[in-house]
Amino acid sequence: MQLPWRAAPRAALSSPLTLLVSIATTLLLGFVVAAAVLHSSSSGSAALAYQQGRICPQSLHPSLDGDELPLATVVSMSSRSPLGAVYTRIDRPDFNGIATYGRFGYRPDALSHLTVVQGGGTGLWVPQTIATAARVRVGDRLTGSSLVVSAIYADLAHPVSGWWCSEAKTVVPNPLSGDGASTSVIWVPRVADLASLPPEFSSGASVSLRFPTEPLSTLAEAEALRDNGNALVSSLGLPLTRTDLLSSVITAARTSERNVTSALLPLVIVSVLVGLAGVGTVTVQWAQRRHSELRLLWVRGASPLALGCRGVLELGLPLVLGGLLGLVAARLLLPLYAPGVVLARGTLWVALGFVLAVVVASLAVTVLVASWRTDRTFQRRARSWRLSLVPWELVVALLAVLAWVRLSRNGLGTAVKASELPRIDVAALTFPLLVVLAAALFATRLLRWSLGWSHRVQWWRVPAAQLALRRLAAAVGPVTGVLLVGVLAVGTIAVGSAVAGAQRSALDSKSGVFVGANSTVQVSQDIALGRVPLPSSLRGNTTLVGVSTGALVVDPATFTDAAVLDDAPAVRTMLSSLRRTGDIAPALRIGRSPNQEIQVPGLPLLKPVASLPAFPKLGTRGYVVARDSVPAVEQVGSWHLWSSLPLSALTSALQDAGVHYTNVADRGRVLDGLPFLTVEWTFGFVAAIGVVLAVVAAVALLLAIEVRRRQNAVSGALSTRMGMRPSVLWSSHLMEVGTLALLALVVGALASFVSAGVAVPRLDPAPWLNPAPMLPDLTSLLGLMVLGGLVVVVVAAWLALRGVRTARMGELLR
Repeated sequence: MQLPWRAAPRAALSSPLTLLVSIATTLLLGFVVAAAVLHSSSSGSAALAYQQGRICPQSLHPSLDGDELPLATVVSMSSRSPLGAVYTRIDRPDFNGIATYGRFGYRPDALSHLTVVQGGGTGLWVPQTIATAARVRVGDRLTGSSLVVSAIYADLAHPVSGWWCSEAKTVVPNPLSGDGASTSVIWVPRVADLASLPPEFSSGASVSLRFPTEPLSTLAEAEALRDNGNALVSSLGLPLTRTDLLSSVITAARTSERNVTSALLPLVIVSVLVGLAGVGTVTVQWAQRRHSELRLLWVRGASPLALGCRGVLELGLPLVLGGLLGLVAARLLLPLYAPGVVLARGTLWVALGFVLAVVVASLAVTVLVASWRTDRTFQRRARSWRLSLVPWELVVALLAVLAWVRLSRNGLGTAVKASELPRIDVAALTFPLLVVLAAALFATRLLRWSLGWSHRVQWWRVPAAQLALRRLAAAVGPVTGVLLVGVLAVGTIAVGSAVAGAQRSALDSKSGVFVGANSTVQVSQDIALGRVPLPSSLRGNTTLVGVSTGALVVDPATFTDAAVLDDAPAVRTMLSSLRRTGDIAPALRIGRSPNQEIQVPGLPLLKPVASLPAFPKLGTRGYVVARDSVPAVEQVGSWHLWSSLPLSALTSALQDAGVHYTNVADRGRVLDGLPFLTVEWTFGFVAAIGVVLAVVAAVALLLAIEVRRRQNAVSGALSTRMGMRPSVLWSSHLMEVGTLALLALVVGALASFVSAGVAVPRLDPAPWLNPAPMLPDLTSLLGLMVLGGLVVVVVAAWLALRGVRTARMGELLR
């Protein structure tokens, strides 16, 4: 027979609630799929941006370097790149008969990136250190050359600007190295001026060829630059050493993107299956609403498959529209859940393809479920076997145990070298989520059993509670579904937020322990001997620390002002007790160090008198001795300034005071944070999925109440006519909805906090560094979830009572 094809789409308008639910279901389904694609692409771009921020911009393009070459040869080579620098060997240029160590150099536009102290012009630019040591003044002539000094400039010092970063090892002197090992550069304004230098500078020169480029946004741009750059460098045919940092950057970014994608894949698959189950539920409800019409068509000869196609005609357009809206929502909300907003070219088309795929799957599920429903209703007897009888919670619990075994054995994953990204074990990552899912299934089954026995409960002394319990028992299917989704929502939000927050704090704490303070620099022993005073601007935020093999020499009075410590007062008290009274110096034993007297080079005999599990810079192994216990401070290996200030503030204060330093370290840049960010991005998306599930749970609850509006209206109106106070009825609905919200919040929070608390220390991208990740404080998150639950409960109770207040008793009875 001919089905009424034209009337089917218009007939869908008679059930606006079904249309809204269909659109909302595929909207969330399309959002999850599209967001996963966009999130994975943005994670690769974000990883590229992070890695670019850690390397010199001028080293992004493949570059060339060479040394120990004739000066004329390197001058010729320097013209082969837009930013070619030439440096002579280190020798003793003579200006006034007082020769000091120095070297000459040329780099295009170098003079405009220097700070002039005196003079200017287009002659020789002499650094201030050489000018002071050799008494060079503007107008002096270089002995053996026609070149004249025209300017004195301030020496370059760490940290240098981005324009100098690729040349830092050459242009920034190490004031603590031996004579002639390092020096500042005397700059010439033109490369041809190098031919006028004295003959002793004509050999042993070095060259650097740089190819400046714009910052990269996507991995495709980076790969194109790498390939084109290597081809360009190869075409030059120069016998120089090639440096290709971009390849390692691309590899790290690609690995991060793959790790995020592989970690999200199981979650996305489960979400898609849940979404398709939701589509099937909507189809079942549609079949119930269209029972009479479907039976009429079946009697007239329509097959179950044809009736299933009728379901697509009614629900197909809303399903397609919902999927497209999900794609739009995923793109618009990208800044809220993704690590970046830059997407690879064609990512939106890929996301559209996946959305269309799940939309087609939704249509197929609609056809199959509608066909199965009509076939079972009109042709076959219903089978008694139900999926609810399968102990799914035990199956999921077994998977959680297997995931825990993987997590306890391998941790987050493995890496060949400490500098490489870990190969994330997806099975280990899923452990906390599997625990939450098992808890949700177990709570759902217990609730179903409890509501099945609820008819035995007699709480008529508390009529509000009795009515709430009976309404829950009457709608056991929607109630258990809302509880399941609610527990999953609370659990995934908590797990995602906990692991992501733990990764952020772990990176910060590990870098603090690795460096010791926010910033550090190595200084000469003159500061330890008191010959050079510490600048006044650094007092109260900086301390002097001596470093010997396996031991630190600290000042108890100032150490806690700068060092990164968890319990500064306790450490200060322990350090103050380290007072030497004889030949043996008391010391703190750190972690696993032997509890016995030990001789450290440059230090007196150390005797442990107390212990700490960990200590900045030392980690979990070493000794700490007070500075007053060390009689010969000049025998200590090296001296460093630790400061709570940023590195730029510390070095600026030292430069203003004329204090020489080297070997700078910045807490924010000392560790590669990409392994931590990869895990953080992954679980950040988990938290985003939890928010989606929370919306699903709230909407499902409100729709379930709206569907029962007539039933609630009849019951409420009759109850009030029989003498029940409106406040009791209001309390009854609050108890009904509040019980579900409270159960979801308690079960989800407990399952997530327990599983995350166990898993977080194991999810460590850098287990060789202490401390291990710790569960962050989630009090504020819990408060937000409680507040959101209260809002949903109040709105749901208001919807339930709205029908009672507006009901007309005569129409209800009729």
